[in-house]
Amino acid sequence: MIRRTLARARGRHRDGVVIAFVPRYTWDHEARAEAAMLEITRPGWSVLYGTGSRLFHAIATWPTPEPVLICDRTIDGLKTQMREAETTALVQRRQLPTTGRS
Repeated sequence: MIRRTLARARGRHRDGVVIAFVPRYTWDHEARAEAAMLEITRPGWSVLYGTGSRLFHAIATWPTPEPVLICDRTIDGLKTQMREAETTALVQRRQLPTTGRS
């Protein structure tokens, strides 16, 4: 078995150094609040805001043949795309063939 010697810890993590507390910060709290409000006001959608991507994401929670995932940089753009997806889903649902006898 090969054994490696551990390198000596440097910086803040070495023995005898006082622990530095880092304050917690909520990134983009306005955008996250807008996403949460949109999720409350639009049933059938799960709305998220990605702090890393800086995008709003909406996931349809109603049954669909394929998953519906929408992304946009602005909340207004996301609302427009959500409306279009709902309209498309309604049109596709009406075009489904019926299985009843004629």
